[in-house]
Amino acid sequence: MVFADRSRVNPYRLYLGMQVGMSFLVTMGFTTSVVYYVDEAGLNPFQLVMLGTVLEAVYFLLQLPTGVLADLVSRRACVVAGVLVYSGGMVLQGMIPTFVNLLIAQGVLALGAALMSGAQESWVADETREAEMARVYLRASQLGSAGTIAGSLLSGLVAMMALSTPLVVAGALMAAGGVALALFMPENNFHRPERASGFGTVLRQAGSELGGQMRDSYRIGRAVPGLVFLLGMTFCFGLWSESFDRLFGAFLLEDITFPDVLGLEPAMWFSILTCATGLASMIAAGWTARRAERLGSGAIIGMLVLSTLVTAAGALAMGLSRTFALAVAFLMVVSAARQLYGPLVDGWLVTRVDPKARATALSARDMFDSGGQIIGGPLVGAIGSVISIRAALTAGAALLVPAVLFLAGADRRIKSALADTARAETAPADAAPADAAPADAAPAGADKEAW
Repeated sequence: MVFADRSRVNPYRLYLGMQVGMSFLVTMGFTTSVVYYVDEAGLNPFQLVMLGTVLEAVYFLLQLPTGVLADLVSRRACVVAGVLVYSGGMVLQGMIPTFVNLLIAQGVLALGAALMSGAQESWVADETREAEMARVYLRASQLGSAGTIAGSLLSGLVAMMALSTPLVVAGALMAAGGVALALFMPENNFHRPERASGFGTVLRQAGSELGGQMRDSYRIGRAVPGLVFLLGMTFCFGLWSESFDRLFGAFLLEDITFPDVLGLEPAMWFSILTCATGLASMIAAGWTARRAERLGSGAIIGMLVLSTLVTAAGALAMGLSRTFALAVAFLMVVSAARQLYGPLVDGWLVTRVDPKARATALSARDMFDSGGQIIGGPLVGAIGSVISIRAALTAGAALLVPAVLFLAGADRRIKSALADTARAETAPADAAPADAAPADAAPAGADKEAW
């Protein structure tokens, strides 16, 4: 029995809807989660850090295997499974407020996120056949910011019932969305590779293929010029992002403090700030999408450099701020600039990596990002504990400087590869007359006589 006609579903519109829905539900579930962790579960600062560390560690370990699974089995199946697993992790967190249960839930969330990561971007690239995927990802990011705004507002309202309610409700709605995807999500352009003798052999072959692409990009520059440098930038970005995400809230609460306006509680202030950052991100994504559409994929590295510089400057300025207005203003700058990183990198990768290994390459990107977060979070967090949160934010911003250097290296590598390609294409045409003259030279004026 046929429950849904998937052939009539527009993949591009479905992808945009998925991004809006996931942004809405994730923001709804987690905007007030810190209050739930502290008040309901009674977690101390070390336990809060451990939640993030376990999440990133499991995500890091699962990135490459789930990417290989998406490339070998089905991108659609991985996305559907990821949504359902992630929804289970959200509900599990809201059901039992104990440290052990929350740690287990982080592992479930990491598995769901790893299954979705890379598979979604590869799926839409296959199904839409867009030449410039950066435009698609930026549009999705822009609309996702709208979902973030709505989700943050609803989270504060739902949390009035109980602090665990946003997690449970968002998880249940996400599970319903996963069932809908199983019924309606098409997959027409994915071609499963030939089966190998065993899963271990398949895994080794897929890993060897990705490793070969990375080695070629680093040594020869033929497969994916600049990929190694881009992964280095991703690692540095992860070094910074985890510490910033963990500490900026504490910085506003303890070092800056919230103003007494209309009797707003800190939880409501965070909801308002989430709405504001979502709006800033939406505006920035719209501007970048128009610029990418006008200039093409060749301008992506330049836009990444600009985004990274603005992020570093904003994070540093926020760490040095002494007033609430300045701190929030620079938080808006950082939030808007960093939002561009994901869609720009995804757009760059999917247009250069072989379609058969897209999900694996995107998962490798996320693996480098997670590796940076696992290392950078505790290190910069230690600075916050020993010295001050302000010092930690400043030190974290400095970690973005190598990211800019990696991007500069990627730009040089890409330009060098393009120059080599141009020389290789023009060399035969230039050499042909000289090579042919000694053996095949015709008498002077022969061409004119023939005409």
